[in-house]
Amino acid sequence: MASLQIHTWKEQPTMFNVPSSENKSYSHRDNAMAPPHSHDLDHLLGGRKMAIPRLAEGAESAFTSPGRFHRRHVSRACESCRQRKTKCTGDKSGCRNCREAGIICCYTDGKREKSKRQMASLEGKIQAYEDLLKKLSNRLGISGEYLECATYSAAQSDAILEEGKLFEPYLSGTSPGSHFSDHTEEDFNRDDFSRATGFIGKSSEISWLQVLNKEFDSGCEVCRSTSGISSPSLTSYCDGPIASSNYHLDDLDIPVIERLDISELPPKDTATKLFNAYMSSVHPSYPIIGISTFASQFQAFFNNPSLKPGNKWLAILNLIFAIGAKQAQLTDADWKRDKDDHYLYFIRARTLSLEGQVLHHSDLQQLQVEGLASFYMLSSGQINRSWKLCGSAVRSALSLGLHLRNIGTGTSDTSKEIRYRVWWSLYTLDHRLSVMTGRPSCIIDDTCTTPLPVPFDESDFRHEPVMRLISRSTPEGLSQLESVPCMSLYFLQLIKLTSIAKRMASRLYNLEGVETPWPRMEFAIQRLNLDLNSWLINLPKAYDFTSTHTSQGLATHRMSLALNFYSTKIGITKPCLRRLDPSAHGDKAVNFSRKAAVECVESACHMLRLFPEPLEAALLHKISPWWCILHFLMQATAVLLIELSFHAQHVPEKAAMVLKAARKSYDWLLVMSETSMASEKARKMCHEFLRRLGFNANAKVYSFPCIASLHSQDSVDDEVHKPPSLREGTTTPSSLVGDVGFMSLSPVDHSTVHFAPQSSVGMEVPGPQAFEQDEKALDAHNSYGDYLPYDPATGQITGSFFPPEDDINIGLESYCWDERIE
Repeated sequence: MASLQIHTWKEQPTMFNVPSSENKSYSHRDNAMAPPHSHDLDHLLGGRKMAIPRLAEGAESAFTSPGRFHRRHVSRACESCRQRKTKCTGDKSGCRNCREAGIICCYTDGKREKSKRQMASLEGKIQAYEDLLKKLSNRLGISGEYLECATYSAAQSDAILEEGKLFEPYLSGTSPGSHFSDHTEEDFNRDDFSRATGFIGKSSEISWLQVLNKEFDSGCEVCRSTSGISSPSLTSYCDGPIASSNYHLDDLDIPVIERLDISELPPKDTATKLFNAYMSSVHPSYPIIGISTFASQFQAFFNNPSLKPGNKWLAILNLIFAIGAKQAQLTDADWKRDKDDHYLYFIRARTLSLEGQVLHHSDLQQLQVEGLASFYMLSSGQINRSWKLCGSAVRSALSLGLHLRNIGTGTSDTSKEIRYRVWWSLYTLDHRLSVMTGRPSCIIDDTCTTPLPVPFDESDFRHEPVMRLISRSTPEGLSQLESVPCMSLYFLQLIKLTSIAKRMASRLYNLEGVETPWPRMEFAIQRLNLDLNSWLINLPKAYDFTSTHTSQGLATHRMSLALNFYSTKIGITKPCLRRLDPSAHGDKAVNFSRKAAVECVESACHMLRLFPEPLEAALLHKISPWWCILHFLMQATAVLLIELSFHAQHVPEKAAMVLKAARKSYDWLLVMSETSMASEKARKMCHEFLRRLGFNANAKVYSFPCIASLHSQDSVDDEVHKPPSLREGTTTPSSLVGDVGFMSLSPVDHSTVHFAPQSSVGMEVPGPQAFEQDEKALDAHNSYGDYLPYDPATGQITGSFFPPEDDINIGLESYCWDERIE
């Protein structure tokens, strides 16, 4: 410490000396900033001041001395420093961090530049989409109002999501839960009555009637003002469970017949007629069996009484007989036997192959048994049991992989095609039951890759172009082949329509609809309507039920497609059918919902127009899908009753037309109740509703108090009986999308066409020569093994019904629906 010399301040005059040349470079501003007593410092520093050099500008100023880094802000950091969140020097040739790390230094756009570039890209895409939509709308004839409303709905939906609330334009008195529900308040296991019906969802007309019951019983002003008549029966419906509004026959037990011979069969003549009845009315819509193979088996079995088929084959045969007998009863066929014959056939089938099958593995024959049993239950009004059996059949099909495209070589292309049809048969049945019960479908479309069936019947499978098409070796072959109207082409159109209807049920009535804001629901309704109208535009001319120039030969098929079309249209637009709020007018969302409600009511009216004017139940069951015609009728009736309870607010100018359609539906229920217990239950329910609305069965149609003053009878007659070409709003497919609701044409001109038994179907079943061939032709096969999977050791018919790989030449060329089996 002694050697350390500490100089005083005065002894260090030269340490801070600044040359005079540098001192002169100081600005006046720097001198002005000196302290007030700077002369004292000058005295201490020997008259000299310290000069602070100015920092160099640019990237080279980052380092002023070795090993020392001076921090400074740069306008843009490189990508590497930005990701590592380190200070970047901003050198254009590469920042110091990248040079030291030996990596490439890259500068990207900043957030603002990137946002601008992305926004420009998005705007370009939006413009491209808008141009594409305009081109498509011009091509399909879609009005600009649809596009504007869709844009408005999407924008409104985003705004509402930000606010976190649900907006329902112009609708009052009805909560969203009336159409969408994610909960239940009823105990469906309470008693046998509740268990028989089970859960009924919001897509079912049964649920709609229950909601209308509650509206009546709650004393809403619209409903109360129509009539002062009290209805204890209707009140009991409202206070009771959903089963009280169920018009089906689920509460009835299946009869038990003791000492029933399961091997007993009807005479060959009766069996042939039952088979004809099934083939002509059911098989086109539900081709769950391979008809070529089964027809040959049927013929061989009745030609050789000593043959002993397996139980599953016999169960399928009896189920076909049961369905045919049910159809014969409803159509009042002159050859029908006892009215309860169908029960006998079903009980035999149940004993043969339905009981004790829970723990057995799935196979194709058992799948067909369950599918046919489900169809029979549906035709008998047992929809809860039908839904249960259909679910079992669908799960069996899933376990066998029928929901996937088969590319294996172990199965012939013909068998693959028929299995595809088995899958699509269950697909359509599952959807129809889902709509009738309001329950979710057990088929998820996104998991299915099964190809659509080719539009050619089995009798055409031997033709070389059709064989190439079935093999799927030429995907473009379908567009090159001209498909003539046939059962398969009709079934293909039915599948496409069912696919749209399934999307409707999923988006509007399942949990997805509960969690979706109302504007997005409007957008979903918009899209579904466009899909439905597009299907109608692309419908083959032979099946165009809006045209008066089509032949009557395919009237049954057109009737089926028309009923399914209007049923789907009702389901799509039903969420908008609610009471109007008089204070809400002029809003786009209000206009859209009002228009959708009008389409719903008009679709119900158009569906009623499809029913023939002669009130003959037998005729109706001959020209329609008789197994679910009551469901279609009640769908339309429920919509009409709801609209009448609102005083026809949505269609005040057509109130009398709505009233006449409601009267027509009641008259049809009255006629159908003579041969159907379910129709009688439905009639009683509707009678209670009409009484509550002030309807008098003995009075004229226009005596409803709620709309008696709206229209005169003359104006109604002019509207209803006006020729189709002059009726207001009549459309063609080319102009349909703009206003599809005014389609008033029927697939059948009931005033000029008289339906002979079976002749109106447009496709017939084989004549006697198809089943009563020369015995020598049969003997040429040498054994039943050529066309029957027959085990001579056990005497059983075994194996699948599907055709083997080798062609079966048993003279089925006439099986082209030219003649009937006699």
